[in-house]
Amino acid sequence: MSTGLSFRYQHDGDPNDDFGWLAVEVQGEQFSGKGGFWVQWQDVREFGEKLATNPILQGAPVEASWGYEPWEGDSIVVSVSVAPADTRGNLWVQVWLRDYTENGEGKPLNCVRTTFKTNYPDLENFRQGIAQLMDGKADEANLVGQ
Repeated sequence: MSTGLSFRYQHDGDPNDDFGWLAVEVQGEQFSGKGGFWVQWQDVREFGEKLATNPILQGAPVEASWGYEPWEGDSIVVSVSVAPADTRGNLWVQVWLRDYTENGEGKPLNCVRTTFKTNYPDLENFRQGIAQLMDGKADEANLVGQ
């Protein structure tokens, strides 16, 4: 079974608008899912740039979350976190995807939370893929799991 994460980004068509649809697909070790949310392109680019920093080496995860205010709990629709998995340079990727719409009681109907391992070379390829995606030079950015 192959694990990994993919991002696609589609601008909403208004040249004066910074928002677009971030489509996310994940295949974890046990679960998989698809989802997305309306996200400012600058936020996606910033997340990609943060993947090049070394806080991951020092135990601090690199994280991004998108959703409704207050951006916590069931209000988060898409969340990605990358953190150290061991001392050999492996990394844990944790992804949460929730429904874009609610069930009428303020809660999503469906959600998936899954993890997979990756490494720094594959993370660097994903970082570069996000940059190309946000520059309009690629249709998709992929993070390959181990």
